[in-house]
Amino acid sequence: MAHSAIRYKDNTRYIQDSLLGGVLRAIFEVTDSKVTDSPIKFGWLLEAIHEWWSDFEDMPPGLKDIELDKWLIDDEKKTDLEEILSIAQDNVDTEIYPEITKFIEALKVK
Repeated sequence: MAHSAIRYKDNTRYIQDSLLGGVLRAIFEVTDSKVTDSPIKFGWLLEAIHEWWSDFEDMPPGLKDIELDKWLIDDEKKTDLEEILSIAQDNVDTEIYPEITKFIEALKVK
């Protein structure tokens, strides 16, 4: 079972490739609904999800890494992503929930 990395600054967490697609879908669903209300605030995240999904589809197992540093260029974007992840956790089944937690853990910079 292959695992890929979620990286932010010096933090890395690993997620099962087989569950990464479900996590990205959950993040997309919440983001998509938020973009309707605030396209300027959340539009960047749709671009990020598109890039992550491309890597998910195109990269070999174990190399479907999510690089957050490129997208979280200020505290506001980090806070926005944390909000999206929290809402996504509330809307997923028990299999995906701990995988979203790995995104949240990666954001906790020491």
